[in-house]
Amino acid sequence: MIKHLRILEFALSSLLRQKTKIFLTIVIYSLVVFTLASVLFLTQSLKQEANTLFANAPEITVQKLSAGRHAWIPMSHADTIAKIRGVRQVTPRLWGYYYDPPVNANYTFMAADTLPAEVAEMVEGDFYSEADRFGCMIGQGIAEARLLEPDDILPMKGANGELIDLRGKGIFRADSQLLTNDLVIISPPDFRRIFDVPEDLATDLAVSIPNTREIDTIALKILERLPDTRPIARDQVLRTYAALFDWRGGIMIMVLTGCLAAFLMLAWDRASGLSAEEMSTIGVLKAVGWETSDVLELRFWEGLAVSTLAFLTGVLAAHIHVFSFGGRLFAPFLKGWSVLYPEFSLRPHDEAISILVLVFIAVIPYLLATIIPSWKAAITDPDMVMRR
Repeated sequence: MIKHLRILEFALSSLLRQKTKIFLTIVIYSLVVFTLASVLFLTQSLKQEANTLFANAPEITVQKLSAGRHAWIPMSHADTIAKIRGVRQVTPRLWGYYYDPPVNANYTFMAADTLPAEVAEMVEGDFYSEADRFGCMIGQGIAEARLLEPDDILPMKGANGELIDLRGKGIFRADSQLLTNDLVIISPPDFRRIFDVPEDLATDLAVSIPNTREIDTIALKILERLPDTRPIARDQVLRTYAALFDWRGGIMIMVLTGCLAAFLMLAWDRASGLSAEEMSTIGVLKAVGWETSDVLELRFWEGLAVSTLAFLTGVLAAHIHVFSFGGRLFAPFLKGWSVLYPEFSLRPHDEAISILVLVFIAVIPYLLATIIPSWKAAITDPDMVMRR
């Protein structure tokens, strides 16, 4: 044990004699780890937020297709689907998008007689009553963009060109922005009047299925009975979001190839051979009685010290960046909102897996690039090493 501690002490003192070189190495190394860790942490957290968001989503969403595009679905389709064995409930839904020129943003409009359970406790103000005409609930992002308070007016243009004043009866709290940032909830009659939707049509149908093992079978039965529709299972949506975040994370890493290129150049320099000073040091150590295993241990401790310090610095900085500051450097690209970016707190998820991936990507290659050239020099005759 004392021998190993002495070798470790010698390795650290050797690193301190190369302060400038080691400092630059650690800075570049840490920047690479920070970039990779930030993207991995952010991607995993966003996928977890998506899973949480769709936890209460319907098992199947049925849309009508017309010429390959999403179209209004007849309400009569709900009765057809409800007759399929295994279906508990079919709920027609009304929702759509509205472009607001003053803020250059799209709002999500949703019709509801009562607030959905997911957001019922996330609102400041009283929900509109049946007597309210054009009363609405608005998201925090819309309120901030249009400088609105409860009971203020949100003007919009209806499908027939008529100017309609929506009175904001309440504003969703900031802690619900992931769900409600760009959301406007109005009553179904008002939605139909504003967007000119006939009474016998809906945007889509939400199908509730008690036994999740029957989802695929019921989806096939819906297609058989209603060939002009497209059943979308909840698992399909989750897989799509997961693939989307993974794809965007990969694109981010490709964009930040500058840091990766710097790291690859560093690793290549380490793997291409030792400097004259390092070769001479190994030759002297061999000449005074050091074994090959001792030399390799020395180089291992040096590489481990550098990689550990850089790795911990990069991971800690990435953790603070993502979970304390919301990953501001990369979040706008990975989130995907165009204008009204929601602010929400990210939570760590599968950090152990991400850190393990980072170890294999960043730490192990550096250690190998440090030890292999040293091994070649350590097995060579000391006189030849020093002469070289």
